[in-house]
Amino acid sequence: MSTMDKRGGRSTQRTLWLALLFGQALVAVAIVMLIRSRPSGNPSSWNEATSQPTDRDALLHEGAELQLHLQSWRRRAAAASITEPDSILGLSTTTITTTTSSTAGASASSPTCDPNGHPVTAVAPIEPKYLMRPASEVASENPEFARLLAAHSNEQREIMLALTNAVMICKNTTLCWWNGGNILESFLEILERSNITNHLIGVTDEQAAKYLEDRAAARGPRAFAVNWFRPAVQIPAVQANTREANRVSSLKFSLLQTSLQLGHHTMITDMDLVYISNPFDELHRDADIESSSDGFDEMAYGSMTSIHDPTMGWGGGGLYMNTFTVNVGCAYLRATHRAFAVVKRAADQLAAQPGWDQQVFNEHLLTKSHGDYSSPYATLRVMDIDKFVNSKRFFRTRRAAYLPGASSSAPTPVMVHFNYHPDKHARMLCIMDRYFRNKLDACDKFPGGSEPGSR
Repeated sequence: MSTMDKRGGRSTQRTLWLALLFGQALVAVAIVMLIRSRPSGNPSSWNEATSQPTDRDALLHEGAELQLHLQSWRRRAAAASITEPDSILGLSTTTITTTTSSTAGASASSPTCDPNGHPVTAVAPIEPKYLMRPASEVASENPEFARLLAAHSNEQREIMLALTNAVMICKNTTLCWWNGGNILESFLEILERSNITNHLIGVTDEQAAKYLEDRAAARGPRAFAVNWFRPAVQIPAVQANTREANRVSSLKFSLLQTSLQLGHHTMITDMDLVYISNPFDELHRDADIESSSDGFDEMAYGSMTSIHDPTMGWGGGGLYMNTFTVNVGCAYLRATHRAFAVVKRAADQLAAQPGWDQQVFNEHLLTKSHGDYSSPYATLRVMDIDKFVNSKRFFRTRRAAYLPGASSSAPTPVMVHFNYHPDKHARMLCIMDRYFRNKLDACDKFPGGSEPGSR
């Protein structure tokens, strides 16, 4: 082949290559122009002369698809050694990231590539019905709850949310299941002792409301303020004939959906526990959900174990992970789309069929994606089980470190939760005596289990 033929071939290849790049750039520019021309997701900012009603879910889906197109173009541009592809689009990386965020969490990945040239893996978009609605919409529907959250949350927009009814006062011992005792009153003392001012208590009946009103009147205006309200939500009809605890607990997800959508990071709490210090001081805040555990050993965090089937010969071994469920009696949920997705899935299931809120919550949080099922992909941090301690670890599995109190080698917990023992209130009082009133031997008499003499 002559030199001229070789030059002509290279010229033709260069022309085809430039034409391909030009065509790709035109497609990308068209996509960006479409994004920029899309009316705002906020109806109040539309131009009334040109705007048309749009479907929010469809827009979210369209935005996610457009972002995938842009990511695909960047990968091909990088493979063709095109530097600074965003300059071709007339956009900065920051602009693209903002555009991605405006799709309400449809894609959490960055459009950039990592050093070896492979794209950053994108987590699947959240199904639109599990995305949080705009806070302004939710606030307009729940103005009083929004006002209370704003008034009582801390500077980080964090709130502790609890629920109570007259059963927690336990005037009728046939209705309470912890051998008697006013858990509500003890919980209020705990809030004051640990100075947890950013709290809000939902009161579900008249008896509990009157108790709090009478208590406030007796203590006077200078006393520690108890922040409470009457929730405007109903217990799901399917929970009507379940245990009292289930009926009250089923409400927590309804309130939790609202507080998260209003942008408040929420610590949901039971009352059968003792906060020895302020739990907000011990949070890591690096996950969608940060929760205490029902685990009392290494299974709280997950432990690897194995199985061997001799009938399978040399291939009969296998590994699997053991892990305990987290306990939504003390759980901190950040106001993220993926934390909200777990809560809404649990709430929808509890509204459709009877169930135990903790079991349902864990199923949606921990079940892996498989087949047609897509996980919410919420990130989870398990709280330190020697700071956020359950009663089985305190009184039984690590008993020698905690008891007797005078020779305890364990650090002072942040919280002790009486989820394993039926004599809840009696053990609450012993923890309060030991850590609030320095009665070191207050818990020494209690057995490890529920039966006398058990260790």
